[in-house]
Amino acid sequence: MNFREQMLGAITGRPIDRIPWVPRMDLWCIANRARGTLPAGLDAGANEVGISAYLGVACHALGADHTVPRTPEQFALFGLGFEIHPDFPYRLVLHDLPVKVTGTLDQMTSVITTSRGDVTTRMEWTEEMRRAGISVPMVKKQVVQSPADLEVVAEIFEHLEVVPNPAGYAAYRARVGDRGLAVAQGPAQASPAHLMLHDLMSMENFFYLWADDRAAISAFARRLDPFYEALLAALTQCDAEVIWWGANFDKNITWPAFFEAEIVPWIRRASDRLHGAGKLLLCHTDGENLKLLPLYPSAGFDIAQSVCPYPMTSLSLREVREGLAPEQALWGGIPSVALLPDSMDDHAFEAFLDGLPEQVGTGHRLILSVSDMIPPDADLGRLRRIGERIEQLGPPVAG
Repeated sequence: MNFREQMLGAITGRPIDRIPWVPRMDLWCIANRARGTLPAGLDAGANEVGISAYLGVACHALGADHTVPRTPEQFALFGLGFEIHPDFPYRLVLHDLPVKVTGTLDQMTSVITTSRGDVTTRMEWTEEMRRAGISVPMVKKQVVQSPADLEVVAEIFEHLEVVPNPAGYAAYRARVGDRGLAVAQGPAQASPAHLMLHDLMSMENFFYLWADDRAAISAFARRLDPFYEALLAALTQCDAEVIWWGANFDKNITWPAFFEAEIVPWIRRASDRLHGAGKLLLCHTDGENLKLLPLYPSAGFDIAQSVCPYPMTSLSLREVREGLAPEQALWGGIPSVALLPDSMDDHAFEAFLDGLPEQVGTGHRLILSVSDMIPPDADLGRLRRIGERIEQLGPPVAG
């Protein structure tokens, strides 16, 4: 079986010949390329497909290839929580509101002119950040500083058209080929309220607004519903088997009451539409899943991806597997600290390897990957040893 077949088989519960091993290498590549420390034999211009071929592992192709060169224009709408990437199955076009991007990737400014004044986003993505493996800029100040700003931001979204771009995704899928499963990019923010919390406002301001004026959040979210519906419609038109919708779930940030009220309904809506189109739904559940895990079985998504276990969070891989519904697949499960000798010494690493079979269990509906990424200073020898140990586990057992 090729890598793509293995991954699809793991997700759907079909028989496969081994547990897929799909380490995420893009951020590691960005960092080591910037540092000039890529290993001998790896082309400095290699994309995520080339890196996977060099390492002999499946390609971690989630949403888009961020190892490719970027331009400031791709971040024109980043202050609104969305980047523009040719691999995405949609394009975003802002009508009747001029937008201008100035500067270089190190320091960028985007200005959107509205009927109520300019909305300015200042971003930085310095060489130092790239050397740390950061793949997108940092927004210096959110576009919503007070509730009064919600009106102008809502106006921008009402002028933002989602244009289906199935050819963009098709090119990405063709580039990945059988080396992996090309997951199509949906919104990382699973709902309009999640977008407010994650990107549009500071968390502190959002928490105050949640406590003081829940109606303002609901009113703003309703105005963004058509935009989210358009995203969903575009995603159903591409030929991806798996769609990414929602990311960065954590019990402290997307706390259980908020998650259940503001995220679960949109995941269910997306799940119903995507399942009707013959597609599967993936959520990037990369934070502390304690207290959120009981909400996952009824949320309707098919894959909990980037699951980060103990010792980086409270729950072990086995505990997360047991908390998911039987039909939900788990993608992740290897803590990134296992690749860092300064964080996990050799004795602890050997104990981690010895405990892997118990954590993996039957291996049914499991894709193993490092959560959330391979760190820039990772010991690639440890990466290979984890792969060898996974190979020794043999094929998964159904049930």
